[in-house]
Amino acid sequence: VVHAAYPELRNTRAPRMSPNLTARTHRVSARDDMPITGLITGMTVHYAGCCHPLPGDRIVGIVATGKGVTIHTKDCQTLESFAATPERFIDVDWDTDAIGGKAVTHTGRISAIAVNAPSALATMTNAISKQDGAITNLKIINRQQDFFEVLVDVEVRDTKHLGNVIAGLRGASGITQVERAKG
Repeated sequence: VVHAAYPELRNTRAPRMSPNLTARTHRVSARDDMPITGLITGMTVHYAGCCHPLPGDRIVGIVATGKGVTIHTKDCQTLESFAATPERFIDVDWDTDAIGGKAVTHTGRISAIAVNAPSALATMTNAISKQDGAITNLKIINRQQDFFEVLVDVEVRDTKHLGNVIAGLRGASGITQVERAKG
């Protein structure tokens, strides 16, 4: 029906919305400005979804044949499952020179408990926005009559920026608990 009414739309396509796919996976080239040192040229890099490593975190790489290297925080609980294969671990670190003044963002995860009120999510999103955080995912994981718990993925520059977002949430009315979520 739409194509009959608007034939000029037939050959146009809306752009695909997948900003997180390019942010989470990266192939290292010889002249790359990858913000991590210790990587092998040509290897694909993934940021772990379990611990959401950010510049400022102590990190380690786990090599998977055919898949590249996955970057985890050194305190990630998932690393225990790799204890029997220490040869898969590689020493990596954030390259602050490569990051420099660039507006490179990474996904940080926040767990928050808020009063179950009509304006609670608006208060939460406003507090995150005031700290220049960009919400990429939000999931209510537990809802009670008086409170609800939510996991929020936020695009931030580093651990300091995530700390500012958390501080902003702690100062918002109706939010009773906020912490960085890992694992």
